[in-house]
Amino acid sequence: MTPLTALKTLAAMELTFPVGLPGIDSARRFQLEPLGGEGMNVFGSLRCSESVTASGEPGAEAVSLVVAAPGLLWPDYTIEVPDTAASLLELDDPAGAVALVVVTVHADFARSTANLFAPIVVNPARGLALQVVPPRSEDEVGWSLRAPLPLPELVA
Repeated sequence: MTPLTALKTLAAMELTFPVGLPGIDSARRFQLEPLGGEGMNVFGSLRCSESVTASGEPGAEAVSLVVAAPGLLWPDYTIEVPDTAASLLELDDPAGAVALVVVTVHADFARSTANLFAPIVVNPARGLALQVVPPRSEDEVGWSLRAPLPLPELVA
């Protein structure tokens, strides 16, 4: 396993998830779009380019997630990329990968959280992505499934 440092800003890119996302395996092609002005693209929209059916659910629907580049929000955020994930992402050098975290947005934005436990690992050179779910517990990994967003630090 190789430690992976976190991205600080987002750029627009097309991403392919070779094995889909957990719970929506058929969601493979996505468009990442930053949600912010120049130089401050911490948040983004990860939109599926095709209508998909959630596991066990009838009918197709659009899939869209809010993601964040964790480097600015959690400066000490690092994860380990398992060898199997590095292989699926066609990473020649795992240090070339970056992490995104999925954000759960609440009506009261101050209550929004980020999934630091199971990040999306991206190989930007190949446009490949994979959500990495560690085989260990949150306590062992050291990152929360529902981490509060450090909003005061964003505003400061």
